[in-house]
Amino acid sequence: MLTHPVTGAILAVDRYRPNADLRRLLHARDSRCRFPTCGLPPRTQDLDHTVDAALGGATEEGNLGGLCRRHHVLKHQTAWTVRQRGAGVLEWTSPAGYSYIDRPPSPVTFTVDDQDLDPPWEKDPAAPGF
Repeated sequence: MLTHPVTGAILAVDRYRPNADLRRLLHARDSRCRFPTCGLPPRTQDLDHTVDAALGGATEEGNLGGLCRRHHVLKHQTAWTVRQRGAGVLEWTSPAGYSYIDRPPSPVTFTVDDQDLDPPWEKDPAAPGF
């Protein structure tokens, strides 16, 4: 596991499937499918290796992007290609050779997963909504 030296954020793992921290980071960064003009939310995304893991692509933030199933299949079964340009920016190239830049939606927002919620018995009874 590779972590950021200052923040401790997980940047890469040495396996095919990203761990929970890396998935959460990518779902926050890619709050919609990263194919240009697609707006499906993270719950419907596959975390796709830009450079195929079978070809040596790392399971890390700079080689993963959230794609809906339709655009994930499109990437693998058509002449569309994608490359990472850094900072979450993806450059898509159509079969006709046209390039499209897709930037991560901003601002990046982190959401709470159901599994991250405190059980009701651990909440402060004085807190709003208890």
